[in-house]
Amino acid sequence: MAEHAILYPLSSILYTRPLRFHLNLTAGDAIIGSMKKTTRLILIGGVVLLCLAGFWLWRGQQIAKSLPEDDDQITTKAWAEIASTGASDSGEYSDPQQIGAIVAPVLPEVSGITPSHSAPGVWWVHNDSGDQARLYAINSAGKLLGIFEVPGAENVDWEDIGSGPGRDGSPALYIADIGDNNLSRDELVVYRVKEPDLSKGISSGSTQPAEAFPFRYPDGRHNAEAIFVDPESGRIYLVTKTRRTPCGVYRFPLPLRPNERVVLEAVKGNNITYISRQPLVTGAAVSPDGGRVLIRTYFSAFELRRAAGGAFETIFKAEPVLVKIPLERQGEAIAYTLDGNSFVTTSERLPAPIYQMTRER
Repeated sequence: MAEHAILYPLSSILYTRPLRFHLNLTAGDAIIGSMKKTTRLILIGGVVLLCLAGFWLWRGQQIAKSLPEDDDQITTKAWAEIASTGASDSGEYSDPQQIGAIVAPVLPEVSGITPSHSAPGVWWVHNDSGDQARLYAINSAGKLLGIFEVPGAENVDWEDIGSGPGRDGSPALYIADIGDNNLSRDELVVYRVKEPDLSKGISSGSTQPAEAFPFRYPDGRHNAEAIFVDPESGRIYLVTKTRRTPCGVYRFPLPLRPNERVVLEAVKGNNITYISRQPLVTGAAVSPDGGRVLIRTYFSAFELRRAAGGAFETIFKAEPVLVKIPLERQGEAIAYTLDGNSFVTTSERLPAPIYQMTRER
């Protein structure tokens, strides 16, 4: 028994320690092998990323070479290259003519524009999200004339502005706080303010307190950047913005009731299908007489023309007609002039050229 007592520990030392050493070597080899495999994968992934970065850098240089050196002159792309399909080309408007440029540092992201009713040649504009609740008056050359605070409003994501009748029938401005890129907002709203009278001169100040018209869509959340208002009834229309079709046209129920959240109504019509096929709708406008509606994207625009004597919504049965707009850097704003004979566009990038297209009679 004593012999066995001595030999067993000795055998344990002789046999188990080499086994443990062997097992440790095996585990170490496995770990090293795994590290090598991970390193190879990292190296391969790095090479792929470098190749992709090189390709996009090269592609960006090719695109840059194809554009004019002066950013203000990026208007040369042939209309046939960017026009949507499904509409006829009107040929009724002149080619885009640059009439000014917005350069004021306080206007880095103009996403909406509409004409002043009291000062011909003056425009109301606003910034996209990130600014305070403010409107800006500029002239057709793009010069900043005045800044107006909008009490009772908040700029979460202002995307467009339109003109229409106010509570008492006087000119009002409709500010669309309707942007929702992440489809996460529960509080969407259109603000209405009485348009400030600029006929006696322009200086900075405040508008009257805003009326809020909160809403939700009948079919879930949507991002939108386009608003227009029926000049007679004051009914508000929105066009949603999507990367993939379809988008939609929605309207507020009447009568408009401030501070009462409503469910919008989907608009029907023979050519709503055509509108729905437009990706990336960024702005809209209605002519002062309510006879025409413009809807634009980053790359194209089309006009709906109402038949004489028809109700406003018969315009959605009209044949869409392509109109020429310039190719802008993130172009979002569009509006008719006060006389309805022309329309203008501008964009969110400084300097932001202002272009005008005039009806050719």
